Amino acid sequence: MADAATNEPRLTGQVPLYKTVEPLNRQKHAKYGVNAVSSPFTFLKEWHFVPAIAAEFPVACGSYPIVFLGENKMPVVVMGLRAGSNLFVTDGQFDHDHYIPAYVRRYPFVSAANPDGQPSTICIDVGAEFVVTENAERPFFDENGEPTEYTQSAIDFVSAFERDAKATEAFVERVTALDLFEKKDIRVGNPNDPDNPVKVADYFGISQEKLTALSDDKILEMHKNGDLGVITAHLISLQRWERVMRRVAEDVQASQPAGA
Repeated sequence: MADAATNEPRLTGQVPLYKTVEPLNRQKHAKYGVNAVSSPFTFLKEWHFVPAIAAEFPVACGSYPIVFLGENKMPVVVMGLRAGSNLFVTDGQFDHDHYIPAYVRRYPFVSAANPDGQPSTICIDVGAEFVVTENAERPFFDENGEPTEYTQSAIDFVSAFERDAKATEAFVERVTALDLFEKKDIRVGNPNDPDNPVKVADYFGISQEKLTALSDDKILEMHKNGDLGVITAHLISLQRWERVMRRVAEDVQASQPAGA
């Protein structure tokens, strides 16, 4: 692992979840590391979605809707309907019945791209609750200034995530080229106006109609390159909107005063 310069500016506000991101440096962070905390997923509570990679669609589709957001069609797993409310985190604990996305599992590590094709820099969110500046249960570096086994495993995971993220971008580009995306929304019943449900979310999804209209040769090509499996997982995941809506209703009910 190449050290980042100790005088390099901090990287902040670059990606969801992360607060105070610094390039990992064996001098500056010699005594840093992580400690176990009683509420390890508190950092996720305020986020109702996180980016997803195509490789995890087949697993994540059993737990969450997987949708595409924005002009770049970034895939995300949906964990709630409004900012500040993750319906799968309670008192800092993640619902153990559901899949933990790779984006969450790599925290507090992350990679930062460098110009001119240089290798990415491994960074750390020093603002994470469980990152400590001394007496770490799991230090980042050993007494010789080399990455510990914990850190090396994290670096390997971040590198694999980066490769998968690039593969996901290529997948989105291929789907976009085939014009398979369409705008979709989620609506809930309006008790005051039953004939006009309220739209609570809109997103991009893959059109089943457009997919079915593709030629047999193209479908076979997509089967061989793995795109068809990813698309199928996305379409299956849309059935999980019912789970999200049910949790929203339970959350609202729980927040109401007794007897209301």
